[in-house]
Amino acid sequence: MSTTKGPMWKRVKELEDRLLQLEERRKYIEAELNALPNGHLESKTINGNVYYYLRYWEEGKLKSRYLGREATKIKEQVERASELKRELSMLKEEERRIRKVLDRISLALGID
Repeated sequence: MSTTKGPMWKRVKELEDRLLQLEERRKYIEAELNALPNGHLESKTINGNVYYYLRYWEEGKLKSRYLGREATKIKEQVERASELKRELSMLKEEERRIRKVLDRISLALGID
């Protein structure tokens, strides 16, 4: 879509470059999320002892996986997954807005 002339084309090129960066980051985050546990951590106190469970949805049903009395590592992983999901949501929204702008420019100029 872009050429080397004019400030508008420079801005279009910047948008295209930013879109590529967002796509790369999104793919990286999605791959990292696939390696992390999905769900949230729950604890239950029974007779003064704390036991941890990973709660997640699978095939429309809420499932639990017993983790034991120590869940520090998985807690960190669940927190990391939560952070990545928030970032992924923001990236997707920015991608959507940039695509919308680029589509409008293409439509206005009659470019497919």
